[in-house]
Amino acid sequence: MPSLSPRTTFLLLVGLAVVMLAGGLRLARKNEVVPIERDREVQHRFAAAAQAELHRLDELYESHLARLARTVPADAFEIRREAVRLIGIRQFSLLDRTRRPGAEDINVLVAPKAGERIPMPVLQMPRVGSPQDVVLMDQDKLFGSDGVRSGWIDEPGKPLIFWLRRSVNEVAVVMLNTSAIDEAISQWLEQWAVKEFEPVRVAGGPDQLRSRTGRILASGGEPKKAHPDWILPLRSCLGTWDLASWDRFQTRISYDAATLTASATLAGLVVLLGGLVYSQQLRASALASQRVSFVNRVSHELRSPLTNILLNVDIAVEEVDEVPHDAVRRLALVQEEAQRLCRLIDNVLSFSRHEQGRLRLEMRPCRPKDVVDAVVEQFLPSFSRRGLTIRQVWSAEGACLIDADALAQVIGNLLSNVEKYVPGGAVEMACRLVDGMLLIRVTDEGPGIPFEAAERIFRPFERLDSRVNEGSSGTGLGLAIARDLAVGMGGSLRLLASQRGASFELCVPSPPASASE
Repeated sequence: MPSLSPRTTFLLLVGLAVVMLAGGLRLARKNEVVPIERDREVQHRFAAAAQAELHRLDELYESHLARLARTVPADAFEIRREAVRLIGIRQFSLLDRTRRPGAEDINVLVAPKAGERIPMPVLQMPRVGSPQDVVLMDQDKLFGSDGVRSGWIDEPGKPLIFWLRRSVNEVAVVMLNTSAIDEAISQWLEQWAVKEFEPVRVAGGPDQLRSRTGRILASGGEPKKAHPDWILPLRSCLGTWDLASWDRFQTRISYDAATLTASATLAGLVVLLGGLVYSQQLRASALASQRVSFVNRVSHELRSPLTNILLNVDIAVEEVDEVPHDAVRRLALVQEEAQRLCRLIDNVLSFSRHEQGRLRLEMRPCRPKDVVDAVVEQFLPSFSRRGLTIRQVWSAEGACLIDADALAQVIGNLLSNVEKYVPGGAVEMACRLVDGMLLIRVTDEGPGIPFEAAERIFRPFERLDSRVNEGSSGTGLGLAIARDLAVGMGGSLRLLASQRGASFELCVPSPPASASE
């Protein structure tokens, strides 16, 4: 399975962080429904007006019933004809308490329904076994001496009754159909509220004017729940209505700080992990590319001196008898290329040991000048062909403790750098001993190195093609290995600021050999 690219991996982790953060926001979110207190002054004013209208309807209906009770003749047909003109009358009765001959009670059903059983009002209970349902009227109330001549009877188990005393011994009793009356008054209130309910509707609601059966006669706003938060009953003798009102609610959104912090922290860690993985993958990819390039360059570097060696050996063999002088020159070139090949192999081996942590240095007595002179001697032919002259300034001649091989490799890499990148001019090597430290400075007159790249050039595989000859070869390991060896000897290697060319300074501990023996 092919591995994901650094960019794809980073985007996937960032996407995961976004999902985690979104999930955390969802878990941390709290929706709290808070009631908003309402000013119900408008509702109170409407309820007062509706209650007054119900009282007006009560009085109007009662006046019609009273006129009917006073004026109807004692004839069933005439009574029924007058009674049907009023809404809600089920039965009209004339009751006489004397029970004298010819003074019988009159009970007239008004527009009865098929199969309907309506109880009959009586002043005295009939004899046992009467099949008719009866309602016993309270004579003390109907014929009392308190001066009340009419009224209402609304008791549990009894129909709604209006009564009126016609004479000392006779009373008219009207049984009413509350359903029909309720429906009629509800229709009237519905029409009446079209204009009167408008201020309540403008107030925003939710508010409803409702009948006893729950029918909505007028409304404003849409309630969010079935049960109202405020009810004002509207009562009358003919029924009960109410004005229902609901509180308004506001949804407040808050977030749990602990959950939000935890999710944000986790998302941040995932993004940080994504950045680290991204940088590591980029570094690994760059390192892999550098290693591939390194292998290619090493192959080229190895092929070049080997080719030169084989070519010069063949020519020297042919000219050894005829032109001995040219054969000697060719063999010198062979030796020079062999030394170059050795330096390349030494650098690769040193880099490999350093990568494996097996780079070991051994301090032995030697004269640094002898080591440097031997290295310089190897480069003189190639320097001469490139127009380079080397001048050495020595103020340290004695022996000291130092790793001669490491010192030779460091100097060789510095001079090899000059050989590759400096087209001509003077090269100066200055060496001195100061307080047990060996200081060697190599300065050339080449194109130089930007000082901002003073540390980057010591990294493995780094090359500054933009400031030096792009056609020059090299593995990109010389300066990195030189610094590793300098550090391994307890010293340092650095690029110094200079007006022209490049100047490197090697500083390593070099105690006198005699002091250690």
